[in-house]
Amino acid sequence: MNKKIWSFLVVGIILLIPILGYELWYAPNYAGDDYYTFIGDSYQEVIEKDDSGNDFHAYYYNQKSFDKDGNEKLLKFNSAIGRPIKPDNFIKITYNEKRGRVLSWEKVQKNEVPTKSLDAINK
Repeated sequence: MNKKIWSFLVVGIILLIPILGYELWYAPNYAGDDYYTFIGDSYQEVIEKDDSGNDFHAYYYNQKSFDKDGNEKLLKFNSAIGRPIKPDNFIKITYNEKRGRVLSWEKVQKNEVPTKSLDAINK
């Protein structure tokens, strides 16, 4: 009976370690909250130099973005694809509050944008 209790305890601890690692380290650093915005053609083009001294174009955005409840946040990010984001698209942005930066963005269809976010975007 005592061996069964110790076995369950050891298995429980082994299963608990990855869960705690995710919650205490990964989620705060590499996960974020989703915001939605509509991309027009309002970007700032900047010509920068890479490590080899070659010019490349960077496209920066300052967008009013809205979470699923319609709360606004001004987010700054770049296109990261070497060209501007195509205008007239809805974008889902993942923002990490702890790091204070946009982690990723992706194009979404209008029907994928939460209703409160869409209402706030259309104001």
